[in-house]
Amino acid sequence: MKKLLGIMVLGLLFSGNAYSKTLDEKRSKYIYNNLSFEHIECQHYLIIVSEALRTNDGDPKIIENYVNNAKLVGNVAFQYGFESGMSTEAMLARSKMISDRMLKSLDNNFSNIAVIQLKYSEFCTNLIEKPEMRNQYWINKANKKYK
Repeated sequence: MKKLLGIMVLGLLFSGNAYSKTLDEKRSKYIYNNLSFEHIECQHYLIIVSEALRTNDGDPKIIENYVNNAKLVGNVAFQYGFESGMSTEAMLARSKMISDRMLKSLDNNFSNIAVIQLKYSEFCTNLIEKPEMRNQYWINKANKKYK
């Protein structure tokens, strides 16, 4: 009986190792999770700016550009989220929390749009125009974190 119990314990230990994540898997999840988060931030920034422009009778072409970029960035965010292992429900919850946080920082008043423009305008422009730079940033961070 002791021998059988010992074999079962060893079996559980070894099977635990078989299911543990490799360093590459941990790095990938870390990278994709952070990229997903940043893309969702930019998606909501772009949506809020487009709504601010719309309420102030902004140029329809500029508004359309913001909306199209928001859709593009949002799709990428969800792809990265799926790659990191997040469920759709978790990504939608994350999205809502980010949106709520941004609107709160504006005091729910588009006249305060400069608050988020200062924080996100340049960052999101770079994320869209030079995504490889941000990808490399997170790759470097993951490599340091998971040695």
